[in-house]
Amino acid sequence: MNAAALQQQAIAAGIEVAWTDAQGKPRMLSLDTIDALLHVLSPHASSDNPAFRVVTCGAPIGMPTTPREAFCLDTRRHTALTHDAHGRAHAPEQPGHYLLEVGAREVHLAVAPKRCFGVADLAARDNERAWGVSAQVYGLRRSDDGGLGDNQAVSAVGRHVAAAGGDAVALSPLHAATPPDAGFSPYSPSHRAWLDTLQMGPAQVAGTEALHDALEQSGQAQAWVQSEREPLIDWLAQDVMRHRVWTCLRERWGQQPGVRAAFEGFMRQAGDALHLHAVFAAHQRLARTRGEGTDWRHWDDEWSDPHSACVHEFTQRHAIAVEHECFMQWLAAQCWQHTQAQLLGSGQRIGLIWDLATGFEPGGSEAWQQRELVMEGAHIGAPPDAFNPDGQDWGLAAYAPASLQRSGYAPLRNLLDRMMSRGGGLRIDHILGWARLWFVPTGMSPRDGGYVRYPLNDLLGLLALASWQHRCLVIGEDLGTVPVDLRQTLATHGVYGMDVLQFTRDAQGAFIPPARWRTQAAAMSSTHDLPPLAAWRAGTDLGELARVHAWNARERNGALQRRHADIDQLDRLLQHYPANSPTHSALRAVAESAGPLALFPLEDVLAERQQPNLPGTTSSQHPNWRRRLSWRVPRLDATLRWIGRHRRVRTHD
Repeated sequence: MNAAALQQQAIAAGIEVAWTDAQGKPRMLSLDTIDALLHVLSPHASSDNPAFRVVTCGAPIGMPTTPREAFCLDTRRHTALTHDAHGRAHAPEQPGHYLLEVGAREVHLAVAPKRCFGVADLAARDNERAWGVSAQVYGLRRSDDGGLGDNQAVSAVGRHVAAAGGDAVALSPLHAATPPDAGFSPYSPSHRAWLDTLQMGPAQVAGTEALHDALEQSGQAQAWVQSEREPLIDWLAQDVMRHRVWTCLRERWGQQPGVRAAFEGFMRQAGDALHLHAVFAAHQRLARTRGEGTDWRHWDDEWSDPHSACVHEFTQRHAIAVEHECFMQWLAAQCWQHTQAQLLGSGQRIGLIWDLATGFEPGGSEAWQQRELVMEGAHIGAPPDAFNPDGQDWGLAAYAPASLQRSGYAPLRNLLDRMMSRGGGLRIDHILGWARLWFVPTGMSPRDGGYVRYPLNDLLGLLALASWQHRCLVIGEDLGTVPVDLRQTLATHGVYGMDVLQFTRDAQGAFIPPARWRTQAAAMSSTHDLPPLAAWRAGTDLGELARVHAWNARERNGALQRRHADIDQLDRLLQHYPANSPTHSALRAVAESAGPLALFPLEDVLAERQQPNLPGTTSSQHPNWRRRLSWRVPRLDATLRWIGRHRRVRTHD
C-alpha cells in the first residue's frame, strides 16, 4: 500500500495524520506510526448504523425512517415525536433515555440537555461566586487516622471551608486500586467505577469503639499509632495493616443483623458489576500474597474470560474473600455518603468534587471486565511539549472509540452515574482525551505516538445528561496541547475549563489579569502537578529537578533565570492585589477572578513548599503521592476567611 492510500485508511479509522504541536508547528505522522495504530484499531471496526444514538433535546434525530413515538425508559411512558416540514422526526424536549422502534430493530436514544448543570443552577445565595479547596485525600491528617488521610479528614476540612462561606472540597482520585506497591499513583486505577478502600475512615459509619476493637483483635493497634508519626506514607505497609483491620471489622461489627441487611441491599443493587470486580480484586490480593503478579494478562489463560469455569471455581473456593471485597465497597460508599451529607449540612452548596482519571491499568479490573472494548498494543500518553520534550507514555489503557460507541457507551455511562451520585461536582482529568487521545504503540517512543479521535459530541451529550440527572457540575482539565475550538465547544456544553494562575497568559506570555479570565472556567492557584505558590516562588521544584536529573550549572542557571523572569512578571500583576505576603496576593487575585468557581489547593492555603507530585520523576527519585499535610486550625481558618472575603468582590483590570 502506498503512502497516500495508507494515510486515507488512517483518516477513515479516526487517526489524525496531520496535527499541530504545542508550539503551533504542523506535524505529520510517520508511516510506521500510522501502520502501528491501524493494527491496534483493526479489531474495533465502526458500525455504520449504531443502535445507540445521542441527540440534543428537540433536535432532528437524523434517521432514515420516521418513527412516530418513543418509549421513555425513565418514566416508563410513551411520548409522541414531533416532525418538521421535511418530515424529520425530532427528539423529545424532555432529557432522558428512550427506545425507538425502527423497522425490525430497536434504537436506544439518549436525549441530552444543551449544557451541563452549573454554578448558576445551585441554590441561590447572596454571593453566587462559588469557591472551595482541593485536597490530596491521602495526605490529610487527623487524630486516630492510622497514618493515611480519609473521608473523616475531608469532613473536618470541609466544615472549616463552609464556615468561611465556601461551597466545595475537590478530591484527589479515589478509584479502586491494585494492592499498592512503592510506585502507587491515584491516576493509575484498577477500576474507576469503584472506590479506593484504603482512604476511608470506617469509624464514621461503624463507630470508634468498633474500629478500636478491630485494631486490638487484629493486632494492629501499635502499628496504627506508629504510622501516624511517619512523615511519608508507606503504601505497601498501609495496605497490609488496613487489610487486616478491615477484615476483623467485617468479621465482628459487620455481622450485626442491621449491618448485614444494609450490605446485602447494596449487593442486590450493585449486581454483577460489583461481583466481578470483587472476584478480580480478591484474586489480585491472593496473587500479591503469594508473590505473584497482579496483572491478569499474566495469569492462567482461562482468566482472560471473566465468565470461565476457572473464574467460577475461584469464586466458589474463595467466597469469603470475594464477599470481603464487596463489603469494603459498601463500607467505602457509606463513608463518603456520610461525608457528602455533612458538607451539605454545614452549608456547602456543592460538597465533594470527585476526580475522574483518564485511563486505567491495562492489567486491572476495568480492563479485565471490558477487554473487548479496550485498545490493546498501545498506551495513552501525551505528545512532546515545553514541559516534556520527549512526550509521555502513561502506561494506561483506554477504550477504542468505535467499540465504545457500539456498546452504547455503557462503561462511561455507568462510570458517570456512579461518580456523580457521590457528590456535587466531577473533575475530568485530561478532558482533551474526549476529543482525541495520544496513543503510543508498544515498543515505540512517546514522540512517535499519534492522535486517535473520539466522538466528542456524543460524549459531551451523555455528560450533560448525567450532570443534570445528578445535579452535578463538571470541570474539565483543558491544559496541554489543546485542539482548536475545543475550549469553546466545552464551554458551549457547560463544561468548566481550568484557568490556573501560572498558565493563564496571553500569546506573548504575559499574565492575564484575573478580571479577564474565562467565565466558563474554574479559577485555580495551582494544581497537584505544580509546585505550590510559595514553592514556585522559592524555586523548590527546580532544585529537586536539578538533583534528580543531574542538571549542569548552565541548565540550573537557565531554569532559575526563567523562573525569576516569571516571578517579576507575576509581581507586576499582583501589585493590584496587596496583601501581607506574595502568596496571599496570588490567592486574592484568584479569588477575585471572573470564574464562577475558584478552587485553592490546601498546599497554597497553608503556604506549603512541597508539591504532591513532581512530573518527570519516579517514586525512587521523589516521594510522589506520599506526602502528609500538616495544618493548624488558626492558620487554616484565617486564610479561608481571607479567601472568602475577597471571593465576594470582583476584581478590577
